[in-house]
This record gives sequence, structure tokens and C-alpha cells, in this order.
Amino acid sequence: MKKILMTLAMGMMALTMNAQMYIGGGFGFQNVTPEVGDGETSFKLLPEFGVQLDEKWGVGVQIGYISDKAGAYGIGAESAFQFSPYARYTALKFKSVNLFLDGGLDYIQSKNPKVTAFGLGIKPGVAVNLNEQLSFVAHFGFLGYESVNPDGDDNNVTNIGFDFDTTELTFGLYYNF
Repeated sequence: MKKILMTLAMGMMALTMNAQMYIGGGFGFQNVTPEVGDGETSFKLLPEFGVQLDEKWGVGVQIGYISDKAGAYGIGAESAFQFSPYARYTALKFKSVNLFLDGGLDYIQSKNPKVTAFGLGIKPGVAVNLNEQLSFVAHFGFLGYESVNPDGDDNNVTNIGFDFDTTELTFGLYYNF
């Protein structure tokens, strides 16, 4: 067993020796003020860590906090925790601009009311490399599957399709090392 664990550890070290790591994250903010009725203010704070494995592929994870007065992802929550691992494929590279697709999972949990949301899909994005260490990153939209499950309730909500509105827009800054 020790030999297997050592072999796995050595393999992971060799894989990441030439890999470039990044840390950063994103945030999103939206304020909706209707002509009649209550408005809505929401924001997302999504710290992120990732490893760029080669020119095309990378992996990472976002762990964050969502606050939504009217309900994060339509779940009626004041606040929620989000965990989102992903694989990143860089589709096009220009001089200092990269267009990419993040394919991954979203797990969202709120306490009051107790609700669980799960998503599987693709988020397109763009990275503008300001210099060797800093990159400005934006994600816009979602294509895939989402399921919202109010715990103790049989009224599950399932969405399959795409969502390209301002609630799916996030901006971030990454530090590459």
C-alpha cells in the first residue's frame, strides 16, 4: 500500500512540476429596481485555485459565497455556499487573450431555507493576460443541467438549456505563479 501511495504522489509531483498554478477568483454583482415592488440585490464572491497543466488544459476549483435578497438561483435563500470543481479547455489563443470553456460541477447549499442545488455544464470565458503574473478573467453564461431541491419538499426544479443573462456574468483577477 505504501508503494502505491508513493507512486501516486511521485506521479502527481511530476505532473505539476511544469504546470503553472493560479490563484484569484471572481465576483458578480447585480441590482434590479423594478417600477413597482421590491428590488433585488445580489452578489457572488468566488475565490479560486487552479493548475494549468499544458497549453490547452487546466483544472481548478471555486469555493465561494452567494448572497441574494430575492433568492440565489431562485431558491429563496438569503445566502448560500458554493463548491465548483472544473476542467478548463483553452479553445483559442491570441496574443494576450485566451478564449476558454470551463466544464464542471456546481454544488450550492443554503441553510435558511434549507435547499440544495446541483449543476453540470459549461461556462464560456475570456482571459486577458495583463502580464506574466496577472490575468483579468470574465465568465459569461451557462450551458447545461441544473437541479434545485428544497430539502423535505418534493417540488424539485430542473433546468436543461442555456442561460446568458447578467446573473451569469462574473469578473476576476488571477495571479499566476
